[in-house]
Amino acid sequence: MSVTNEADDYRLFRSSFPIILDEIGDSSSRKATYQIDTTQKNEGLLTPGKVQYVVKGYNFRKLGYGYHGSLLVLRTIASMDYLWNRIRVQGGAYGSFARFSRNGNMYFCSYRDPNLIDTLSVYDAAEDYFQTFDVAQREMTKYIIGTISKIDVPLTPSMKGEVATERYFTGISHEDVQRTREEVLGTGKNDIKKYAEMVGDAMRENYFCVIGNEGKLRAHSKIFSHLVSVFEG
Repeated sequence: MSVTNEADDYRLFRSSFPIILDEIGDSSSRKATYQIDTTQKNEGLLTPGKVQYVVKGYNFRKLGYGYHGSLLVLRTIASMDYLWNRIRVQGGAYGSFARFSRNGNMYFCSYRDPNLIDTLSVYDAAEDYFQTFDVAQREMTKYIIGTISKIDVPLTPSMKGEVATERYFTGISHEDVQRTREEVLGTGKNDIKKYAEMVGDAMRENYFCVIGNEGKLRAHSKIFSHLVSVFEG
């Protein structure tokens, strides 16, 4: 049970909680197990829309790489520089972004994208971009500031409660958060360059999914394991 409120309200909560607990009961629960299908599917989800949502990624922990705070800076550079210029500015998509999570899941994603094959090619070329990544320290500092601004943001009491609960269940300690912060602040351009191989390895696993225009997806049906009509009645 997690609760976030004023001290006076907390005393009221404590006095009332036994009533709720009696209704819930204290019987033990069975742990549920799930079978997760990790088979490569490369689905094409067919819609009447005129644009695509294109995502490609993999789990870098499965490839032997670990999590480090500098991955958050990599995310900023990939999202706001590489993908922004190649997918939005040059490709005409409404937007794009990258994610690199603690659990190892990483992906590139575009949305409201008029392209398909070209976008996947941009994702595959990210390795080359990071291999040759070279910016002045002033630019690197800007990337770090942009990253920190997403980590250290003002939180309402409700948001603090949500963050505390999430960290409790995911096992993230204050020390973990501080270490990540220090790793972000200490990120240099060579740290970004070293992730080129990781990004390339993930892209070569060739896991992707596209939802978009039926005509465009069928025209490129050879790249998909199967096509699925989303709005079949």
